[in-house]
Amino acid sequence: MNIPLAQVTVPSEGLDSGLYMPLYLVLVLYVVLFVAGRVFEGREDPRAETVLDAGFALICLAAVYVAVLLVYAFSAEFDLIADMVEIMAIMIGFFALLVVGLLGIELLVGLPGRKRRKPVAPPPASESTED
Repeated sequence: MNIPLAQVTVPSEGLDSGLYMPLYLVLVLYVVLFVAGRVFEGREDPRAETVLDAGFALICLAAVYVAVLLVYAFSAEFDLIADMVEIMAIMIGFFALLVVGLLGIELLVGLPGRKRRKPVAPPPASESTED
């Protein structure tokens, strides 16, 4: 079977993997800042809080970038996302019906069994001696 080179090198549909590279870099930089902040904190250096705050700000910027990627994904792959939502709605409906059915069976079968049980008397209170 002869596969032309053009078919092998065509990128897959969807988001380009290069769009995720800033998130990998942010992860590495956050780990460096976090470890440095903890080291400074262990040495009781006043710069510890500043370094940890910088790491938190970096994660907040990454969250904004993730929101941008999310909007891009929704606009680029709307048909796939619509299919995903439809499949999730079917799954949620199926499991909701399953839970309602099992709860109904438990109420029908379990209710007569609960009515026949006699209440158990609580154990007698033990007398404690205080010195």
